Amino acid sequence: MTEDYSVGTDSAVRVPLSTLANLKNELLDLYGEDQVAAFAAIKARRQIEEWLKSGSAKTDGSMLFGEGDPNDPAATADYSLNFAELLQRFDPADQYAKAVRARLIVFAYTLWEKVYRPAIKQECGIGRVDSDVFGDLRLYRNAILHKRASLDAPAKVLTVFAEGDLIEPTADQLREVFKQLVVGLNDIGIRYYGEDPGFVWGHVLTPG
Repeated sequence: MTEDYSVGTDSAVRVPLSTLANLKNELLDLYGEDQVAAFAAIKARRQIEEWLKSGSAKTDGSMLFGEGDPNDPAATADYSLNFAELLQRFDPADQYAKAVRARLIVFAYTLWEKVYRPAIKQECGIGRVDSDVFGDLRLYRNAILHKRASLDAPAKVLTVFAEGDLIEPTADQLREVFKQLVVGLNDIGIRYYGEDPGFVWGHVLTPG
């Protein structure tokens, strides 16, 4: 029997595993934010480098962010930085980029804990839902928010970071975290729904 994994908002018409499929899609969308940001950063960096090369902008020149028409004397500037600082912000290995990726990990745990874990409890009629991979994600989240990003306990299955590591994800590390989360949903399906969703990470562009 083929399961329908279509997205639905009415719990009365949800088919088995659709909740997990929705969570998988939301995790992919969260991961996608880093990929879209990286693409935009590359384009913006090239544009700024062209400005600097042409002489239309200087490295120590300021870029202002604010409200109103910049030609209007009444416009307000809320934030400013020079072009050298702006270029650094567009470096995927910069501390700023790592901090943004860490926030995506925090958001992923919030999705699980506040939205999908309660939904699974309700659908399965049980009082508690446990998951090794999301339990480890909680350790990551607590480290980021409360331990200055230092992981102070060993993870069971989400082994991208080890005890004592700083959770400051590179692009590759963030990809591996979300890959393990998506694949980890299969265990939840088997344990609580009695079915294996068969989720895998990625897809072949040209199937053989």
